[in-house]
Amino acid sequence: MRIFSTIDEIQETFPVPVVTLGNFDGVHLGHQSLFKQVQERAQQLRGTSIVLTFDPHPQRILYPEREFYLINHIEEKREIIRQCGIDVLICMVFTQEFAAQDPEEFVKKVLVEKLHLHEMYVGYDSRFGQGKKGSPEMLKSLGERYGFHTVIIPPITHNGLVASSTKIRQLIRQGQIGQAAQLLNRPYAIDGSVVPGTQRGANLLGYPTANIDVIHELIPKSGVYICYIKWNKHNYPAVINVGSNPTFHANHVTVEAYLLDFHHDLYGSQISAHFLKRIRDELTFPNARTLVEQIDHDVCVARAYFQTKSVLI
Repeated sequence: MRIFSTIDEIQETFPVPVVTLGNFDGVHLGHQSLFKQVQERAQQLRGTSIVLTFDPHPQRILYPEREFYLINHIEEKREIIRQCGIDVLICMVFTQEFAAQDPEEFVKKVLVEKLHLHEMYVGYDSRFGQGKKGSPEMLKSLGERYGFHTVIIPPITHNGLVASSTKIRQLIRQGQIGQAAQLLNRPYAIDGSVVPGTQRGANLLGYPTANIDVIHELIPKSGVYICYIKWNKHNYPAVINVGSNPTFHANHVTVEAYLLDFHHDLYGSQISAHFLKRIRDELTFPNARTLVEQIDHDVCVARAYFQTKSVLI
């Protein structure tokens, strides 16, 4: 997949461009369906499948005062889009000036004159341009004027839930990572580096943990989860605690992973934690002994889970 950060970087004409446009945070089932149709149509036409997206996310520029957490960081989003078989990714810088652009001007100057758009695929709720006036219906109308065809993709649902980035963010923050995984078509994952912690897990509790300095913004609800840790191209079963360790009166949220039957030094390593199932809420225990008893139980639950699942490589 070729990647461009501005339209002006493109100094060539792509054959028969089939394009889709959007933010694509999470690259969920709906986005994946859209990309598949774009990719298959481009193959039919012996053309080029193109995804046009934005960084930073428009919400950050248009509503900076609002709390907003991304499902993916930009590098992760690029990699998932690459795995979808797209030929060209254009990741445009989103600014206030860009947001103020008239929708028809954007279509004419970027999609028609620069990309020579042949077919446009958009989600049913797609919006673009000044005041979000650009819509799928507008694209259909402009296509008749400028000579391209527009295909509007209906919503994708799974078990009664519409696949949307907003819904997935909500599910993750509520700790409903199983439902989030269904809409993402993969477990939700966070990346980070392993950094020194309090050493309490190893010295006091007998459960050495990897303290993850997370680069993702969207952290699941506090609690204990069954996960697998991806490190050095391998997956390892783990139990993760997300929370503030109230038993020891800590006051900031940490993400700590106990890897089952694991004896390597991870300090300084880059790892990713893939959330599979939520076991319980974070609890306050009267002493370390009762906490250890609960951790023993959590680990037993995780072992039983992994005996029935084939997620490890």
